[in-house]
Amino acid sequence: MRLPPAAVLLVAPFLMTQAANAAEPAQIAMYVTPWYNSSGPVIKVGQYSSGLASQNRAAFVATIRRMKTNWNSLDFLELYVAAIQLYDRGFRNEAIYWFYSAQYQGRLFAMLADRDKLGTIGDRAFELYHGQESFFALAGPDLNGYAFGNIGLLSTIVRRVQAENHAVPKMRQIYPGVAFASESRWPSINADLNTGLGKLATHLDDQRTQIEEERRQNGTDARFGHLTSTPFPGGY
Repeated sequence: MRLPPAAVLLVAPFLMTQAANAAEPAQIAMYVTPWYNSSGPVIKVGQYSSGLASQNRAAFVATIRRMKTNWNSLDFLELYVAAIQLYDRGFRNEAIYWFYSAQYQGRLFAMLADRDKLGTIGDRAFELYHGQESFFALAGPDLNGYAFGNIGLLSTIVRRVQAENHAVPKMRQIYPGVAFASESRWPSINADLNTGLGKLATHLDDQRTQIEEERRQNGTDARFGHLTSTPFPGGY
């Protein structure tokens, strides 16, 4: 997707991912230690971990619905893992909503965290800072590979995520023990990130035909076009 130079810096954080995995695109094979390993799966992201890993469909769906009722308290780890599991289990349209929400919260965390106080390997802030990068880089190719196959739906989801994130969440409660930049800077930082997501939605609408043609030419449509999505109860 080609963007005008003025839009690149604002939009790029939501698009910069490596090439899609070579494996079957219906499943996302990846791991980010210590939180997630697709083999199993092994999930260690807090109170929802067992439900997200459950092979019982009803238990998994109930976990996702319970997470939705506590949406404003979820951290980006929970959002990313839920997105991946939703995708793997066939709820792919719902997965895109969770994925773009996770991207937003992960990028916001990285922008608000005090980089001089991240610490080093083993320190929670340091691990979280790099964890959000890893989840985005590893899950993004397949999730975006699928998502960009339906530009209309993706644009709708992106605009919804933008609308839901005009206010900064309670970062200190969601990420206890992490040092953040001065809270007075939070609104302007979030506004820049929010504007970037809005620009992405605009360019999705404006360049829909071009994006669809590029996907046909580079094989992305052939790779992901056969995938379907099971409607999620009360969601996409």
